[in-house]
Parts: sequence; structure tokens; C-alpha cells
Amino acid sequence: MAEAHAVRFDDTLNTSEGIILDAMRCWRDAKDNGEAVQPCVYRTLARHRLEILAPVFDSLMTICEAAMKRSIIAGEDGYPSSDETALIDMLLDPEEGQIHVGRIQEDRILLNCALRSTRLMMEQAVTGVSTGRLRQ
Repeated sequence: MAEAHAVRFDDTLNTSEGIILDAMRCWRDAKDNGEAVQPCVYRTLARHRLEILAPVFDSLMTICEAAMKRSIIAGEDGYPSSDETALIDMLLDPEEGQIHVGRIQEDRILLNCALRSTRLMMEQAVTGVSTGRLRQ
């Protein structure tokens, strides 16, 4: 899995690209190995106190694959795959989903909703961590 980079990739999301890549790659690895994905994603995000996002990423990745009609390909080491880059681009601008999804309007709408929901949940989770509301 990718190391979490300190560089922030978007002020709106206020989280690092590395954290998102770690969650995506953990999800892909668990799915490929026939394991439950949410516990893996939970552990990955817990290192950043963002474990509440585990079901959000599970849902986003599942919907993204369904909309794309294929499995998402994970990158290696510190290098994101074109699928990971596309998903991050879509998180930054949900309208980008139209570029990566087929012609079925329902797929585009569902993916757009999942992307916007993920953005909202990420913003809420990061805000909660930074203000101490999610302290355990």
C-alpha cells in the first residue's frame, strides 16, 4: 500500500492523497483476496483518525466499479494507477465522472451522488478530527 504523503492534494477535502490511495489499495487488496473490505479500510483509516469513513470508501469504490463496468486497477508503491488518478480527480470534481463512465445515465448519476457524498463525509470527518469532536 502507498505511504501516506504529507502533501495535501486539495484544500477542500483537507486530506492527503496518500490517505485516499491507502484506503483504495487496501479495499482493492481485500476484495482481490476475498476478504471483508471494511475492516481493512477501517484499520487503514484509523491511523489518521478517519476510520468513520470506512463504509463511505467501501461504497464509493463499489459504485465506481459498477459504473465503470470493471475492476479498479491499483497502482504500486508511491505511483497511482490511471484508475486511482481518475477517482481522485472525480473526488476533486464530481463532474469528472462523466468522462470515466459509460453512456448509461443512471450510472453517471449514481457515481456523481457517491462522489459528492464522499466529499461531504470526508469534510465532516476531517473537521471533526481537527476540532476534537471525534476523540475517543
